[in-house]
Amino acid sequence: MRREASSQQSFYGWWIVGAAFVFMMMIVGFVLYGLPQFFPNYIAEFGWRRDQIQLGNTLSKILVGPLFGFAAGWAMEKYGPRRVMLVGALFAGTALVGFSGMSSLSQLYLFYFFNALGYLCAGPLPAQVLISNWFARWRGRMMGIAYVGIGAGGAIVPWLILWSRERFGWRGSLQLMAGIIVVSLGALALFVVRRHPAEMGQLPDGADPAEAGQEAAPTGPAPRMSRVLRNPTFWLLALGSVLSISAVGGVTQNLPLFLADIAKSNEEARRAAAIYPSIVLLTSIAGRLSMGYLADRFRKKHVMLATFLLIGVSIPLLPLSREHPELLYVFAVLFGFGLGADYMLIPLMTAECFGLVGLSRILGIIITSDSVGESLMPWAVARIREGTGSYDIGFLLLTGVALLGAVAILGIRYRDGAPISRQQLRDASTEPR
Repeated sequence: MRREASSQQSFYGWWIVGAAFVFMMMIVGFVLYGLPQFFPNYIAEFGWRRDQIQLGNTLSKILVGPLFGFAAGWAMEKYGPRRVMLVGALFAGTALVGFSGMSSLSQLYLFYFFNALGYLCAGPLPAQVLISNWFARWRGRMMGIAYVGIGAGGAIVPWLILWSRERFGWRGSLQLMAGIIVVSLGALALFVVRRHPAEMGQLPDGADPAEAGQEAAPTGPAPRMSRVLRNPTFWLLALGSVLSISAVGGVTQNLPLFLADIAKSNEEARRAAAIYPSIVLLTSIAGRLSMGYLADRFRKKHVMLATFLLIGVSIPLLPLSREHPELLYVFAVLFGFGLGADYMLIPLMTAECFGLVGLSRILGIIITSDSVGESLMPWAVARIREGTGSYDIGFLLLTGVALLGAVAILGIRYRDGAPISRQQLRDASTEPR
């Protein structure tokens, strides 16, 4: 007992969780949720339309995803997450500095390309692979803690932007964010990140080698990607993931401007818009921690299904909030809870369905698909808003997309308590190559 406690206290995996937390806080919380805060500045200074601004995010991820998504997963397998995350931090900083000096739409689109590379190389993909490598029994809970970084970053960044924009202007605010990201993430990538427990002479979860039968690193041949791509479970998981993430992105990227629209004519909506980020933060943290815990105890398919349904049923509250602004509080709680768990469950479900060997390549494809959908849907909703003068039709579209994602996850089949895809890949691995 004393030896186990000592092992846990010295387990390097806690540093890995902390590093993943900060990467998620910066790359997703600061950048992904921070950039929409500058959209009103772009509109005021340059006169750009909403759909023109959203198109930058859309085009960049459509290009970066297919061209670099699989390559990022391959690079992590060959060179390890540390180098890929360092390059990603530099890409993210370059994008923010570029945004601060831009004067045309073409420059906006160019630096969104660098931003997409930063997200791919230093965002959820490497953090998910690291947590999956370092934890087995506690994987869901540790993934939940790492993903709390997104909520923390999303809560901090509006105040950081408000403070820095008042003192340095919106361009100076972007430069400050770039400096914070490059310095902090560069140091973590260089001095903290380690690929596997084996590099530190340890086992996943800090298990005692004398008492555990675990391997320090994934072993065995990686499944052929051709076999993974022929597996129905892969397509159901990828489809459900991209649909749900598309719905989430469609909401989060358009919500600041939607709230600005309805706050112009309604005092209650104005108050709700002011405290909305805090409500979403608290509930997203609760969602990440509780769903991570449940994913370690129950079938991950059911936890993911519940999360996707929660997102789907929350979005229709937004059109209704025009007449009943008090529904914004209900939406913030429900959507925030689902938002907190959505991204986090994707790597957990992928590891359960396909194992750890080759996980980075499989996740590279799924997360790349997610990023394309996450960028297309906000542009589509913004385009609908420009054409109709209202977000209502766009939000109803997002509702249908989220619910279809839940239907796809419902189709994943289990046998004897495990996804049948694991058995199918094991059987295929015994066939002659």
